[in-house]
Amino acid sequence: MKLRPRRKYKLDGDFTMKEKGLSLLDVTEMVMKFLLITVSLTLVYYGVFSLIIDTDVEKRLKEENRAYEKIYDDVVRKVGILEDVTAGLEYKDDQLYEAVFHTPAPFDTRIASINLLSVSDSLKEETMEAQTAVKIQKNQQRAQDIEADFRRIYALAQQDDFVTPPMRLPLSGFNYARTGAGVGMKVSPFTHVPTTHYGIDLMAASGDPVVAAADGVVHNVVHSRKTQGNVIVLQHEGGYKTSYAHLSEIKVRRGARVKKGQVIATVGMSGNTFAPHLHYEVSRDTLTLDPMAYFFHDLGPREYADMVIISTSTGRSMD
Repeated sequence: MKLRPRRKYKLDGDFTMKEKGLSLLDVTEMVMKFLLITVSLTLVYYGVFSLIIDTDVEKRLKEENRAYEKIYDDVVRKVGILEDVTAGLEYKDDQLYEAVFHTPAPFDTRIASINLLSVSDSLKEETMEAQTAVKIQKNQQRAQDIEADFRRIYALAQQDDFVTPPMRLPLSGFNYARTGAGVGMKVSPFTHVPTTHYGIDLMAASGDPVVAAADGVVHNVVHSRKTQGNVIVLQHEGGYKTSYAHLSEIKVRRGARVKKGQVIATVGMSGNTFAPHLHYEVSRDTLTLDPMAYFFHDLGPREYADMVIISTSTGRSMD
């Protein structure tokens, strides 16, 4: 395809018509027209080509889309069934938890994880800035308090007479969701009145292994069908004692030395207990301690926080 410029003529001094040469403007106009026509034809050719002929990628994508269209309705139906089953299981789980502990089941997410940004549109900018400043100040103070606690702990650990307390969970592979009532006033499943609960209930299946929380000596072994049933009491360094109650099979003798993590018994339902579980206590000299204060060594921060919430919010013990 050839572009021919329009011929231009001019009248010279002899009153004769002569052809005028191409100016720079004429050349530029001719080049622009050529480029415009070339680009336009290219786009037209590409559009026609893409409408008529499919590439390998387009063919594969179309085949995949046809396959997805065939199974889409079935997938939607199955997702709906799974959602109904999940909702039913959650409802049954909540009902069982409330029937056992006489308290609503704790939420999976803690209040601290609530997203407050959803209401930020209704707050004034000045209010948001003030609240943010208060939160920053509180977090800075908490960080300073935590640092001070770490310094005190570090100082204590450097002392010659420092003894590490029993810090292992007495059940291997324990999931925080199986936490029961902790230390404090809890409703007894037998008397139905609040009584002091000196340990923590850890739900488990009958026969699950119970392990020593730290190195120590078997201080006492009790075989009984009453109160706490079969019990093992271990004596540890520093005046610490750990007690394991409602046991089934006892695997150690009084006076024997045990190692941290050693299997000493199995979970059972001996004594007065509502269901199979391990009642675990920690004490030092004559002082009863909260076992939850020593579990963070075996748990991640989130699991530990959830376990604390469950143990404190559960108002009914299992023994």
